[in-house]
Amino acid sequence: MGPYCAGVFDPRGWAPESGAITLEVMRVVLAVGLFAIGVELPGPYMKEHVRGLLVLVVPTMAIGWFVVAGVCIPPSMNG
Repeated sequence: MGPYCAGVFDPRGWAPESGAITLEVMRVVLAVGLFAIGVELPGPYMKEHVRGLLVLVVPTMAIGWFVVAGVCIPPSMNG
């Protein structure tokens, strides 16, 4: 049983559109966490793992870009 079920914590009551607040809080928490992880990496980590990082990051970023571009095409371009 969590604080929401106990009636102690009600994030839905913060604003009429609490989804936007939750999204922004999530973005800040994710950015701070990723920054902290990047700062804690040892100095030579990138040099030692450059090949593995490129194999994982480049295709993932490219696929993500194509998916977002495919979803976000304006209707005027769908000739």
